[in-house]
Amino acid sequence: MTNMLHYKITFNILSWFVCMLPVVLIFSNALSDTIVVTSSLFFIYLSIKEKNYEWLKEIWFQTTLLIYLWLIITSFFAYDIELALSRSTTWIRFSVFAAALQYLFLKNRTNQKRILIITFISILYVGLEMFIEHFTVFSLYSRFIEEYLGYSGFNGGPERVSGPFKDAPKSGVYLSYFLLPVFLGMIKIIKDKFSNLFLLIFIFIFLIINIYLIYISGHRTSMLCFFISLFSIIFYFASRKKKLVTILIVTLFSFGTLAHTLNLPILDKLKNKHSITGKTLFDLKNFSTSGYGALAITSFKMFKTHPITGIGLKNYRVACEKNIFLSEGHLNADKYISPWSGFYDKKNNYIQATCSSHPHNIYLNWLAETGFFGFLFFITFIIAIGLKIFKYKEIIYANLICCGIFLTLIPKLIPMIPALSFFSNWNAICFWLLTGWLLSFLKKEKRKKKYL
Repeated sequence: MTNMLHYKITFNILSWFVCMLPVVLIFSNALSDTIVVTSSLFFIYLSIKEKNYEWLKEIWFQTTLLIYLWLIITSFFAYDIELALSRSTTWIRFSVFAAALQYLFLKNRTNQKRILIITFISILYVGLEMFIEHFTVFSLYSRFIEEYLGYSGFNGGPERVSGPFKDAPKSGVYLSYFLLPVFLGMIKIIKDKFSNLFLLIFIFIFLIINIYLIYISGHRTSMLCFFISLFSIIFYFASRKKKLVTILIVTLFSFGTLAHTLNLPILDKLKNKHSITGKTLFDLKNFSTSGYGALAITSFKMFKTHPITGIGLKNYRVACEKNIFLSEGHLNADKYISPWSGFYDKKNNYIQATCSSHPHNIYLNWLAETGFFGFLFFITFIIAIGLKIFKYKEIIYANLICCGIFLTLIPKLIPMIPALSFFSNWNAICFWLLTGWLLSFLKKEKRKKKYL
């Protein structure tokens, strides 16, 4: 009896930490990772204690075990074996965490509602900090850590708004991950408890403000992913309720009309060839000579040189400095010119940098660092998740939060979309948190024993 009480207390404490993860992700990568590891270990402990291993029978999880084994094997063929092994041996925590969300922490409605409300509050906070930085140069949090903790406040740089993210300008990425699930989840709550007028006001204000925030974040991929998801949501509503899709269309049309009537600065930025949209269109038209194109070419060189094992996990930043992977321009350049930076050659042609921390594309990331089999295992994982979702598509279709999570993840997996490294802790936690959250709504196989 006492042991059961201890388990329940531990479960309740960890449940709160798991639900607080969207907030913790804003301030601390280390604490976020600690929550992931601790909750995963507790889940494994309960599984062993109760001899309940249904989660190990999930096809998607079995695929991640193959990936895990392959990552460790390829580490011994990496340029930096120690770096590759340090990342490979702990990678499995992410998929175990997703399984823990699916089978334990988010399987009850209390925690599902709790994480929704907490994520909603965290989005409001990020938005507030972004507005403050947009108008005053620094967010409140960056001022606090600079003045009271002795750290240098982080500024997102030209055309970037970092908000409360002190280590990188990730505000737009954060919103693109969590905005739609929260938006649709809150629509359901407001619809059940408040008037239709209040719902209309919420939809109009919340959507318009956050579209603007993603834009001023300066992160082009986040803006592109969000709009792909948003238009997918419109089609979703069109198939269910014409009134709601009309509201969304009217909201977007009203924002466009207002911006045009008031001649808002955003219009000038959209027209400017140096703006976010202008740069994006230029990169699309000139992909092979763009920065993304240079990284893609380097990635293919790595895959061609090491087609089976790849160069090793997190080794892109190491291998890209090798002569075999440098561009012709960098090979013929002055020895003091780093492959991490672009430069103009003697003919005044701009040579893009061939080095970065990662290829800025999920699929190229897998090809370059894990080789053909790592890439194949990842595709198999995506298919396994897709088949599970298709099996329970009626749940996805009927549940607004499920639909929001699903349509948020889809753009992140489009092959041509630039992305953060799939193996970085922060980005990985965001991806696997949403994956586990989505899976928690789907039906589980009947089992004799239940956790707690």
